[in-house]
Amino acid sequence: MKRDIIGVMKIKFVILSLSIILLLGFLVRLYKISNPVADWHSWRQADTAAVTRNYAKYGIDLLHPRYDDFSDVSGRGLFNPNGYRFVEFPVFNLFHFGLYSVAPGLGIETWGRLTSILASLISSVLLFLYVSRKTKPIIGILTAFYYLILPYNIYFTRVILPDPLMVTLYLAAIYFFDGWFTQNNFSQLFAGIISAALAILVKPVAVFFLLPIAVQAIIKYKSSIFKRYYLYFTGFCIAIPFILWRVWMSQYPEGIPASGWLLNGNGIRFKGAFFQWIFGQRIGELILGTWGIFPFIAGIVASVSLSPVLLVWLVSSLIYVTVFATGNIQHDYYQTAIVPSIAIFLSLGTYSFFSKDVVLSKRLVRIGLGLTSIIFMLAFSWYAVRGDYQVNHWEIVKAGKVVDDIVPKNARVVAPYLGDTAFLYQTNRSGFPFMTMPVKDMIDRFGIEYYVSVNYDDETNAIMKKYTVVQKNPEFVIVKLIEPKRP
Repeated sequence: MKRDIIGVMKIKFVILSLSIILLLGFLVRLYKISNPVADWHSWRQADTAAVTRNYAKYGIDLLHPRYDDFSDVSGRGLFNPNGYRFVEFPVFNLFHFGLYSVAPGLGIETWGRLTSILASLISSVLLFLYVSRKTKPIIGILTAFYYLILPYNIYFTRVILPDPLMVTLYLAAIYFFDGWFTQNNFSQLFAGIISAALAILVKPVAVFFLLPIAVQAIIKYKSSIFKRYYLYFTGFCIAIPFILWRVWMSQYPEGIPASGWLLNGNGIRFKGAFFQWIFGQRIGELILGTWGIFPFIAGIVASVSLSPVLLVWLVSSLIYVTVFATGNIQHDYYQTAIVPSIAIFLSLGTYSFFSKDVVLSKRLVRIGLGLTSIIFMLAFSWYAVRGDYQVNHWEIVKAGKVVDDIVPKNARVVAPYLGDTAFLYQTNRSGFPFMTMPVKDMIDRFGIEYYVSVNYDDETNAIMKKYTVVQKNPEFVIVKLIEPKRP
């Protein structure tokens, strides 16, 4: 009876702890949630949000996702007058639109962030369940805690990007496949296949993080793995949706952004700058706040005795950042995919700091070092990340609002912002984020009717001189591209 009571108390403690962590993880992500899409990585967020906004305007068409940019994103001189957006299959946008439809009053942007927040909460639960199964519930709780509380991940799991959902789906795939391998539960096999297929559809880089599934299959079946023909069928079921999507989107090359450069476009892989940017700047400073390196390395060491299979997560992350070397250096949101593995090793390291396998005096020293490392990690990481929440150019938001109020809804505009589509997104109109050719050609070829700018540079002044100024103030100018009648 006493043992049963203790067991019930432990379960209640785990549930209470996880609930508190989930609530805390949700609350911290509400920070500046109503910001316009003009903060860090606004260009990529704007492109994602625009697809959902066009679903709201014109109806859902999963096979023809569209955003607002008509410019050449393919790198092959192909303009995109239909605004096709063939990157990831729009699973994120489908969820985003579904949530937005429940309460449109919150707005597209807020619901986009809430979609990612919901995905991050589910990810933390999946991490808790998986790590608890492989180690101990307390380590699972710590993993969920780190995943939700690391300042880097707080920001990048409340953005309007598909990456947080991709993480959720690949975590679901790993968890369900683990259930199938250990329990021979075919319902979990089915759920794993669906999750893995969707993860790859959302972002193909998810395939790197499915490596634990392959390793677990090898461990279970050993040399007989090649005779397990249903494994081939499983792989086929996972891959075929992505293959079909790629075949379909190849019909619309103008809507497929150039992506080959993400691998090693600038030749930086394995150079000193690569290691400095990835391991020093991004992982070391931005995610681990420098001091987090202590529990992280301790976690790698501890995993050897606690659960060696977790080392595969580390290998997955290393392969990913190496293959997509330029992408990971160019874009700090690319590291969102490796945070689950970082959270796992931080939790293993933290647990080792508090374990009771040494004398009290040494244990107190280790606890002190652990607590200091954790506090400094969170503090310094927040210091590095806090600027991402800032909107540095409110003038594009103000100009966009005025354009949306006074310009016809079907008008096409040019909103130059160094090629960044965030300004174009604010206007709620389709068109171009920069001048790609002479004004007359843009009018004739693409039906551009308005030019809006927040910079009074030579280009803007020349257009103002020739065409009709609709509204002008120190922050922005709106020009209708019709020559005024002159006496």
